[in-house]
Amino acid sequence: MKHIYIAAFAALFTLSTTAQGLLPDADSKSSQARRVESADAVQVLDREVIWTHDCNIDDCGDWAFGNGAGEAGSPWEDIDLNFECSTDGPAGPYNQWAGGTGDFSAASAMNSTTAANGLLIVDSDLFGADANYDASWIENSWVQTANAIDCSTLDFVSISLETRYRCWDNGGSDDSEKCLIEISRDGVNWPDISTFAEVDGTVDYGDGVLVPSRWEVFPGFETGSESDNPSLVEFDITSAAGGESMIYVRFRWAGTWGYSWEIDDISIYETPANDIRIDNYLSYTDYFTTGIWEAGVFAEGQLSSLEAAAKVYNVGYLEQAGTLLTLDVDGTVASSDPMLLAYQGVDTLRVPFDMAAVGTYNLTYTVSSDNEDENPANNEATQSFEVSSLHYGRDNGTMTGVFPSDGADDYIALNPYDIFEDVTVYAIDVAIVAGSDNGTPVVAHLFDGMDDNYLTEQYGGLISSTSELDLAANYSNDGTEDDIVWYTLVLEEPYEAAGGSVLAAGFEHYGGSSVQIWESQYTYDNTSYVYGPFGSGSAYNWYYTNEVPMVRLNLDPNATNTVAVEEIAEGPFQLYPAFPNPAAETTRIQYRLDQVADVALEVRDVTGKVVSQVVRGTQPAGYHSITLDVANMAAGVYTYSLNVNNARSTQRLIIK
Repeated sequence: MKHIYIAAFAALFTLSTTAQGLLPDADSKSSQARRVESADAVQVLDREVIWTHDCNIDDCGDWAFGNGAGEAGSPWEDIDLNFECSTDGPAGPYNQWAGGTGDFSAASAMNSTTAANGLLIVDSDLFGADANYDASWIENSWVQTANAIDCSTLDFVSISLETRYRCWDNGGSDDSEKCLIEISRDGVNWPDISTFAEVDGTVDYGDGVLVPSRWEVFPGFETGSESDNPSLVEFDITSAAGGESMIYVRFRWAGTWGYSWEIDDISIYETPANDIRIDNYLSYTDYFTTGIWEAGVFAEGQLSSLEAAAKVYNVGYLEQAGTLLTLDVDGTVASSDPMLLAYQGVDTLRVPFDMAAVGTYNLTYTVSSDNEDENPANNEATQSFEVSSLHYGRDNGTMTGVFPSDGADDYIALNPYDIFEDVTVYAIDVAIVAGSDNGTPVVAHLFDGMDDNYLTEQYGGLISSTSELDLAANYSNDGTEDDIVWYTLVLEEPYEAAGGSVLAAGFEHYGGSSVQIWESQYTYDNTSYVYGPFGSGSAYNWYYTNEVPMVRLNLDPNATNTVAVEEIAEGPFQLYPAFPNPAAETTRIQYRLDQVADVALEVRDVTGKVVSQVVRGTQPAGYHSITLDVANMAAGVYTYSLNVNNARSTQRLIIK
């Protein structure tokens, strides 16, 4: 199965563990972009453009096509995959990511400026389907300019193109799949790729000088990463093309069978003097440095401050003095220390900010230097997250895809959470996909993320579980509403977690009936997980996922289970059995009001004496609960009565 891959080791903040990798099924995904593409929109201003090509299908003769199929003894021998001129997007069976249907009909071409008249495409997915997805082989194909391009008037040369790409990388995130731009000064000598893992991208034209001549279009992309539609990327190719009267351009696709790569609207032009941009790393926790997962919703009291980071790249040919990052957090502005960014230099700039109060935090990142930027459109980016008193969620509240693709699979979807300060967890919330089967039993679990067996066994590190609930399908989400309906499963006992620990919230479906959950924003490898039959041969194990399952910690002491519609009796209110019952310390009593009402609870012993009373006053219609402290009550049989607008319902409670 193409949508599954295996990784060797996972590294968690404060935890190292063995795990495996999962790419959730492409059919169930809408497009997922990385944090910030390495190819944000570029405005070319006052530049000397010396060559352009809009990849018009009528001008396909301007290109020469080739592959390594004839290279005896090479990994790509007999792999006869080619680029082609087309007006269509990818047609392979996993083209849903590009808006296709997976039935071998082509998806629409990328949204490039001149896509209507054609583009260049290599459809590895379609080729792989024809070859039955034999993942043991490696591809090597290219398209190059048939005629030389004269760059003799330019001391500094750049190339830009509009492009769309989704990475497969053979599932191991082993950096095996690459989209490359290569330059040759004679059309004969090109960067060597015979030993794929050891390529250096240089060319020796016979004088002993090694000329850097290769650029990777999507560095850092891993399985499941995909570009914007389109991305506009640019590279300084001065080392190979500057001042040269004759150059040839090649686009090379190399690696294990993957998805597809589209190219259009190519330009070669004079490199600007002053141009910096935000590159392909943006993080409001500076994840790569701190290891703090980017929660979409942080719990109040867990952190009082964070450090935001952005990678900045000098696209211009001059050094950029005074380069700094300015961070605006809802009107509060701070900046990094200014620095000197060298020609083709890249650095990560950081700015701390406060985030203790409950609310939404909107961050605007802006990079600048002492010189006036010739292309300010790629100098700004935005992110946002929340701080909540009731939730701790890794997702950002945006429903982007469903998991699993086959809702009948049995699975556990799991998000780990760093606990920085003591906190009490009362329940686990999950976003259920509309269409899941009504009445299906589901359960949630809380795991110790620092247990030796965590992620090595199905229930390794299990701390606590909820009772099984029969799914009420009307408490679900079709992906279009603004407010998510959270399905709440209350833990059998509230769990008090100490600062410095790691908790993981898991949602489990036993399989058979169809139950799917929503996924949200992209997350890095080995930071969210699923358990199920997702490996080679449908092997059961833990796998990591790059899309966050929408499974949250619920910190609300008044959290109540979501009750199935079938359990609700007719009447102005309904009282449900206490849980746990028998009880020793506390028990939770849930009830439903059909209208606004005055509510009080009485607990009586066997003599009829009132031993406990809770007056809630006027409450709105809906579901409510009361947590009753019974630790000081003598063992025995009691009754509890809910009084609602002078009507009463009574049930039995056992104290042990």
